[in-house]
Amino acid sequence: MKPRLSAVFVLLGLATSVAARAADLPAPAVAPAPAVYDWTGFYLGVNAGYGWNTGDGPLTCVGPTGVSFATGCGLIPFAGLKPAGPLGGGQAGYNWQAGQYLVGLESDFQWSDIQGSTRTNGPWPHVNTLAISPATSFFTASHKIDWFGTTRLRIGYAGFDRTLIYATGGLIYARVDEQTAVVHQETGISYPVSESVNRAGWTAGAGIEYAMTRNVTAKLEGLYYDLGEDTISSHSVPLVNGFTRGMTFETRGAIVRAGLNYKFDWGGPVVARY
Repeated sequence: MKPRLSAVFVLLGLATSVAARAADLPAPAVAPAPAVYDWTGFYLGVNAGYGWNTGDGPLTCVGPTGVSFATGCGLIPFAGLKPAGPLGGGQAGYNWQAGQYLVGLESDFQWSDIQGSTRTNGPWPHVNTLAISPATSFFTASHKIDWFGTTRLRIGYAGFDRTLIYATGGLIYARVDEQTAVVHQETGISYPVSESVNRAGWTAGAGIEYAMTRNVTAKLEGLYYDLGEDTISSHSVPLVNGFTRGMTFETRGAIVRAGLNYKFDWGGPVVARY
């Protein structure tokens, strides 16, 4: 029994020695919590993209008595107007982040080459008559957005590390050029009219933004816009009858653009709290 008891005491001594040495070893390092990107702060940026709209508003013709499409008005076939083109500009904004959610305000100003034109050649019939416009008659229309700007609220979710997804909406304003004419070359009579006007409406859309570095972010967004409609018309030149002819232009469409922002370092990354 004594040899066995001695072995037990030896094992207990060894275990105690090992435990004491283990207690003297340094504690294992604990990895720091990962940093979470903080979107709070002021930013400036640039963007470029493409836009289009629909100009499918109807042609107009009013007779001498004020009746729309009275006897003698030309029934001009019109396939619609589809302006489109590139755009580019800059933006500025400020974000407030609370936890994983974000509220921001952004304004931008854009140069635009969203434009389009159409031409319809005669002949075409007239209302309630057997008259036909000669083949030398033609109708033209054009529409262009020279520039536009928006001021929008952004509401986003920033729970994907460095990625922000957001919805946005607000005001849009623009400079719009519109032209139309009905020309009868055989008689020299025409109905030319043009207008350049500032218009305002609403816009809404969504986007995604990614923080490439502490200060530089990249975004991609799409917006739908509605600047309403406008009717322009004119009497004949020279003034030989009481008819007026023109067109109703609709300015409703969409833009897609990509951009880069520089966020001023007033916030910076924060340590995640678990």
